Amino acid sequence: MPEGESDTAIVENFADHFLDKINKIRDALASFEKFTPDHKEVPCFGMFEELTQDEVKKIINHLQTKYHAN
Repeated sequence: MPEGESDTAIVENFADHFLDKINKIRDALASFEKFTPDHKEVPCFGMFEELTQDEVKKIINHLQTKYHAN
């Protein structure tokens, strides 16, 4: 903690720092066109199959435990 500054001043400086960052990001993004994704038809799920606990455990155990960046 910086010496000589009150807790209130430290908190206010911290908040000001991040508000400044947010405002800079917003200003930088203001020049970009608004993104509108293409409309895609997505099938609607009308029925789900019930899974047993063992099936769920098997699925979970086969998931990767780490994210690997390419």
